[in-house]
Amino acid sequence: MVQRGRPIVRDRPLPPRRLRDIVLPLRLSLRTSVLGGRPQLAILLVLISLVMAGNGIVAPVLPLYAMEFGVGGALVGMLITLFGVGRLVANIPAGILSERFGRRPFLSLGPALIAVGAVGAAMATTFEMLLFWRFVQGIGSGIYMTTSAAVLVQLSTPGRRGYVMALYQGFLLLGAGVGPALGGALAARFGSAAPFWGYAVVAVAALLLVLFAFREPQEAEPDEEETTGPPVTMREFLRNRAYVLLCTITFWIFFTRTAGQWLAIPLVGNQRFGLTVDLIGLALTSSAVANAAMLPLVGPATARFGAVTVAALSTALVAGALILVAFAEAVPVYWAALVMLGIGSGFNGPSVAAAIADITPSNLFGPAMGTQRAIADTGFVSGPIIVGLVHDLTPFGYSGALAGNAVMLAGAGVLVWIFVRTPRRAGPG
Repeated sequence: MVQRGRPIVRDRPLPPRRLRDIVLPLRLSLRTSVLGGRPQLAILLVLISLVMAGNGIVAPVLPLYAMEFGVGGALVGMLITLFGVGRLVANIPAGILSERFGRRPFLSLGPALIAVGAVGAAMATTFEMLLFWRFVQGIGSGIYMTTSAAVLVQLSTPGRRGYVMALYQGFLLLGAGVGPALGGALAARFGSAAPFWGYAVVAVAALLLVLFAFREPQEAEPDEEETTGPPVTMREFLRNRAYVLLCTITFWIFFTRTAGQWLAIPLVGNQRFGLTVDLIGLALTSSAVANAAMLPLVGPATARFGAVTVAALSTALVAGALILVAFAEAVPVYWAALVMLGIGSGFNGPSVAAAIADITPSNLFGPAMGTQRAIADTGFVSGPIIVGLVHDLTPFGYSGALAGNAVMLAGAGVLVWIFVRTPRRAGPG
């Protein structure tokens, strides 16, 4: 327990109360309440950084590597689509089976499949082989991400999940940020197949970390508010209105990621404002920086206001950012909207995950996380397709697609705000 009267810096006055209320919980979460006594959680954070770094390593070279096989743009897009389909196929089975047979085997299987898929992609001699191995990588990624999400919930406690989810998101962004630079360097020095070999090395490192350092987590302690009746089945839990509405937000957030951030927003910047590729990349980077900057505030915010409140408000913020992009008439508004998008996204992912974890029975962590990720990846895969159809078949263009995306996202946030109630937990300490 941190004493309120203890100064943060010796021989200096205490900071203002509001600043202290933010800084002290963050320091506490990093020192004792979140990671203290939980070495498995620390290992899990390193694992997610490794896996996301591997994803990032191949991202810069995917289109160039595919074009070496002499295919057109549509087939190049299949490399991303099939990876997402592989994750979609794996999510729910991984959640159910890891609940039955344990987490550690599936935390091992995910990186193992990723490594095999990466080696296969590096050695592919036809584009069909490359597509197959990308699908295998997607399956491995789905198994790992679903199982790690279940472990994360199992190792955290209700009052600390906002802090834990923010740490998890931070390490995810760290890996995703380091990967592309490493992949670009490997490709420039050793050729476009080299990043896949790098992906394999990183995946093997993750596998060895699981095999030699990670232990099967103990059963989660039952929530004090859970009833002592018969265990809830997944079929019954799928009728839980709060779970369904929170998963709906997840769907539209992942839809926004591929349809908005990866497709429509860059094209709006280019077609409306004439922004070059480097300026669009810088604008998207500003959004990512704003996202990362919010992570230290997520834990204190969810502890003070509740995960559902933060999830609903951040969803509205993301929807507002999409509206601004859709109707922006000046470049500064476009840039401001992307920063706003990053701020909203920084609060949204961890708070939605914490809210879902708070309402999930302890015997359903695996299946519930698997189902949530399957719904999310459905949005991930379908987003670019739907936005492309809106652009091609209607007069609304990419701006109209962004506005429609915003309306659906805002609607999901409003429904969560009105109908979802979960207990507000005390923060760490």
